[in-house]
Amino acid sequence: MPIPINEALERVVQRQNVEKQKRKQVQLQRRNTVTDTRADFKTMIRGDNNLYTGFEITKDMQFIMRYTFSVHVSPFVTTVDQDIYTEPTELFIDVEKRKKLIDKDDDLKHSIRPNPHRHKVTQGIKITEHEFENSGLRVKINDIDITDAIIEEYGSFIDGYGYFPANEEAFDVLRIVEHLANWEKAVVLGPGRKIMSITQSAESLCMCEISYYVKYNHIDRGGLI
Repeated sequence: MPIPINEALERVVQRQNVEKQKRKQVQLQRRNTVTDTRADFKTMIRGDNNLYTGFEITKDMQFIMRYTFSVHVSPFVTTVDQDIYTEPTELFIDVEKRKKLIDKDDDLKHSIRPNPHRHKVTQGIKITEHEFENSGLRVKINDIDITDAIIEEYGSFIDGYGYFPANEEAFDVLRIVEHLANWEKAVVLGPGRKIMSITQSAESLCMCEISYYVKYNHIDRGGLI
């Protein structure tokens, strides 16, 4: 069945735009430099109610070529839980003996000398694994919540312990941002310091390691930063 003329023209325009973008990127790559920043399963810093890490995209960035991350989630464990016990200690006073001592030492009238005794302390080290509820976990980049966008693109986010995404190499931020508003997309893909954080609740405490990779094109600095 023949393609309508309007649809055919629209396809031609789209192909031309794609080719223009490719030629522009090739020209920029010839004049500019490619830089990347990465971390391989870096332990995220624990805040009051979140885990976070940060990296930098230089302000002379032209466009991002690759932007991915993955996480490894493991139980939050308390390694030291101490209990201290002391044995009951009793003090006995020998009245007759004390009276004889007072006769020899007048200072004893105003003091009590306890009998020799000791305390016994038992200290135990206990490892406790906290329960995990993953429904409270949210991931943000510079305070832009991308959790729903991840779920829309990949079908799920974190649903237990292990490596995520489970069936793919990494979450692709360039795909995820297509589900965000334009202003949110500008924040996530813009230059500057990026803070990636995973918020937690009291029921969703966990340990998290993150791998990220950002590759972008920027102006050739001629060997100078």
